[in-house]
Amino acid sequence: MVRPNSSAKKKISSAASNTNPKKKWIWSPGSRVVSTAAANNNVRMQNIDLYKTQVDGIFIAICSKSWAPGEASFLFPMEKELNDMVNGENVAKEWEHVIGFFPRRDIIANDGITARKSAPKGSKWDWKVVAVCVNDMSSIDKVGRHIASCFSKHSKQFSGEGHDKYVYRHCDSTDPKPLNHYLLDMDVTKILRRLVVDADGDDLHNSVTKDELMLQDELMQAFYGDSEYGRVYLENMDDDTWDEVV
Repeated sequence: MVRPNSSAKKKISSAASNTNPKKKWIWSPGSRVVSTAAANNNVRMQNIDLYKTQVDGIFIAICSKSWAPGEASFLFPMEKELNDMVNGENVAKEWEHVIGFFPRRDIIANDGITARKSAPKGSKWDWKVVAVCVNDMSSIDKVGRHIASCFSKHSKQFSGEGHDKYVYRHCDSTDPKPLNHYLLDMDVTKILRRLVVDADGDDLHNSVTKDELMLQDELMQAFYGDSEYGRVYLENMDDDTWDEVV
């Protein structure tokens, strides 16, 4: 019979005691540790997903409640801030890629003027989405995280403890849709005019005319989903309305 080496056992025991010495914890009676769940009890998690459209560089951000994916996030405070006459310009610079907030198109009605509601049942409010401009596709995830951070910061600043935390999840670029798959036709026209017609600045005499736009099939397809539909829509728009679309 081989007997265990007593000196080896002593070495192992000594090594174990050195690596796991008995500690005296610093603890005061009455102290507490608040769990993460309890600490974040007043923080509502909101999701942001980006969708690539057929318009180069234009994405649609859809914000939804994490606990109810079929319901829209409440974006009115952000929309109000961006459109504010005093602070809006500074906000636009900070948020960088955000073009604006628009009603989400109801693709079931699909008449170009009906907005999807913020909840499947019982809501009278439109579901607002965010139009985003990104010229470098490689940075799209960085842009998504930046927007989520800006929205979270704004919500915490104005709502305090019961604020919304926005989390960017992903960008879907596998099946780009025309812009009017997400937006109402008039809002599509607003973006078209801002990005294309007024691209040269305030001198509208040097910008692209409505008639010239109507001849560009690829452009009409990307914005309106069908080149003929886009042409007819713009052709039926009177000059006064066209001039006011800014």
